Amino acid sequence: MGPTVAVIGGGISGLMCARRLSEANVRVILFESSAILGGQIRKSNIADHDIDMGAEAIHVSAPGMSALISEVGLSSGLIKSNPGMSWLWTESGLQRLPEGVGPSGPRKLRPVLRSGVMSFGGLFRAGLEPLVPRRKLRGDMGVGEYVGKRFGREVVDRFVDPVLGSLHSGDVYKLSLRAITPELAAIADRRKSIMMSRRGQQTGAPLSFATWIGGLTTLTQRMLINTGVKVKTLSPVDSVSVLPNGKYEVKTVTDGSTEVDAVVLAIPARAAAQVLRPLSHEATALLEKVRYASVATVVVAYPRTAIAGLKAFKGTGLLVPSAKGRLLKAATFVSTKWPHMDDSDVILVRLSCGRINEKVIDSLDDVELVAKLHADLVEATEIKSEPVESFVQRWPSAMPQLEIGHVELVSKIREDLAFFNGVQLAGSSYDGLGIAACLRSGARAAEACLKDLGIEKAKSVTSGS
Repeated sequence: MGPTVAVIGGGISGLMCARRLSEANVRVILFESSAILGGQIRKSNIADHDIDMGAEAIHVSAPGMSALISEVGLSSGLIKSNPGMSWLWTESGLQRLPEGVGPSGPRKLRPVLRSGVMSFGGLFRAGLEPLVPRRKLRGDMGVGEYVGKRFGREVVDRFVDPVLGSLHSGDVYKLSLRAITPELAAIADRRKSIMMSRRGQQTGAPLSFATWIGGLTTLTQRMLINTGVKVKTLSPVDSVSVLPNGKYEVKTVTDGSTEVDAVVLAIPARAAAQVLRPLSHEATALLEKVRYASVATVVVAYPRTAIAGLKAFKGTGLLVPSAKGRLLKAATFVSTKWPHMDDSDVILVRLSCGRINEKVIDSLDDVELVAKLHADLVEATEIKSEPVESFVQRWPSAMPQLEIGHVELVSKIREDLAFFNGVQLAGSSYDGLGIAACLRSGARAAEACLKDLGIEKAKSVTSGS
């Protein structure tokens, strides 16, 4: 029947990997510890609406995304988000996030000048960026340190921290320049000015985000249809070890042992460390270096009458700088952002909290957590009503921190595992956050696995990744 590959982990990376392996006529067994597939793509029903509690949208323009959606037959039902803007919660209240400001800072200064978010001194310092001496980047450094050296600390604190720090639940001065913002790392390597490098570049249309009526689980539920992949849910893997015949023994807590020719670990680094302990103590020690933040997503429903006349809800959400010292990290105004959610007498708001080294959410029960996040939202938006319904989804130790030296760390882990032919890693712990990054990681792991097995692939496994 040909070789058998075990894919450990049924999140989006593992699903993509299993799909691509099956297309190469490999027998695939997918092990998932929980009862359902999808990992952090999960939904709940609040106020008769299906709401995503983890990842909440796909970026349609990401490389290969449209091709994958078409491949699984989901193009026709795609729902694009409403056009809109986000707010920054500043010392002077809510201010628009200026056009062209992303996780790595501003792409153009004019919108920043007009935004009212920065002080005169901060604006003057940011404008000096093209004149700041450009030194060769040696190794890696934090995104915050690099952007601060180029634009000044105020740009970091008022833009990079609430955008990038919120997205990664991390400390922007520790998040890796090379792992998280490779575009900036390339500019640094060329000893160029950020603004001069971006001059003349087309910023393009606003990012196009999309979902389906049933949420992102619509995609995960289609990933393995007609693939022949054997799925074992409620099957946590205890260990992977090498057998005398060169194959691998995958031991599960529930099903005993399975002999396979190759293994892909599409699970967080901390879980992979435990599974690989019998195979490689060195890889285990390196995997344990990846840190994680615990986060939570809370969806609340308010009476629609509660937002009448409030300017905040003319936007699609808000971002909160860590300097505010609030539990609330970000809010998405779901009913404003998504056309299919704006159809009832309640409005839905998705609240996010949790940052690295922050233990507050662990000390609060669900009622207390909702109350504290609601209080922050009241102060930011002036909404007066109490929630009429709420749902809490906790994600303990779920956000990997791709910190300084992460690229080198993962390279060393993969170098060590290369000694064991047919052992690969996939997922956000290694190759970056976001659905598109996870899909690419899963596809690349499949391709590397096929190469280890000496299999000629009939089609590029990275197509649609």
